Amino acid sequence: MGRSKDLSDFDKGRIVMARRLGQSISETAGLVGCSRSTVVSTYRQWSEKGQTTNRRQGVGRPRLIDAPGQRMLSRLVRTDRRSTVAQVSEHFNDGYGRNVSLHTVHRTLLRMGLRRRSPDGVPLMTPDHCRKRLQWARERRNWTLEQWKKVAWSDESHFLLHHVDGRVRVRRLPGEVIAPECTVEREQVGGGSVMLWATFCWETLGPGIHVDVNLTGAAYLKIVAEQLHPFMAMVFPDGSGLFQQDNSPCHTAHIVREWFEEHDEEFKVLPWPPNSPDLNPIEYLWDVLDQQVRSTAAPPRNLQELKDLLLMSWCQIPQDTFRGLVESMPLRVAAVVAARGGPTAYSAAGSG
Repeated sequence: MGRSKDLSDFDKGRIVMARRLGQSISETAGLVGCSRSTVVSTYRQWSEKGQTTNRRQGVGRPRLIDAPGQRMLSRLVRTDRRSTVAQVSEHFNDGYGRNVSLHTVHRTLLRMGLRRRSPDGVPLMTPDHCRKRLQWARERRNWTLEQWKKVAWSDESHFLLHHVDGRVRVRRLPGEVIAPECTVEREQVGGGSVMLWATFCWETLGPGIHVDVNLTGAAYLKIVAEQLHPFMAMVFPDGSGLFQQDNSPCHTAHIVREWFEEHDEEFKVLPWPPNSPDLNPIEYLWDVLDQQVRSTAAPPRNLQELKDLLLMSWCQIPQDTFRGLVESMPLRVAAVVAARGGPTAYSAAGSG
């Protein structure tokens, strides 16, 4: 069993999330693979100090932005959710009497959890959607990690050549996803884009391919037959695999459903609740690719360069990243149950 000091920050975060979602100490210890005393000490540290890492007094250089400075940053952000780092830094330096760099302000905002996020990341939830999501989650809340390892996750996502997607970014905490001041209307969309379809599972990343923006049932069937079929046969040769897809029209087309029925003995399709990007871990991988495109030293100049960069970045996603997402499934399911089928903190995690 791992001790607290041996756990990664990711595992400590899982402990905090699991306990906040109502899981017992024993259940949390089994999920993370540590002792019960480690769960208790980690969660106590978070409850008392608001963090799960130790910072000894007198060690290292003191932060340029101390606690009062962080409170001031928080007030500035809440005054104007759309403000850029440069704007926040200018107001902060004027009011705080210090000359703090943009980098320091940006790093402090990230540490405080005040990231720039899409304000419309939560899908519309009707009572029927919530009921179906809750039923789905209750049926799978006792699934083990071994069961989640049998799922191949898939999705399609748009990526823009020039990052002007019609979305206004606001700076907010994860829990403020549906706060009124964090919700704005979509503006005019501009710039060229490409769409990528991809799949992955615990064992490995699957194929990633470019698809038409208006993906038809016939085009999707070709992907399923030529890309998904051999991937599932390679990873799950015993027929134990489950394939996840959402309920897009191309996924539920009659010819697609017929194909899956004919190949039911080779792998099965995982039933999927409506409006549930928070349950699909591949949404986070779209964010990884989007960040790679935006942070590259030589941004793509045309759509072909964008396609090449996306495929290269997809193949380079670390194993620890996608396996960690599969490990998060029990927490995602528990979050939906706790929200009684409503939106969860994972709802705005992906760019989708």
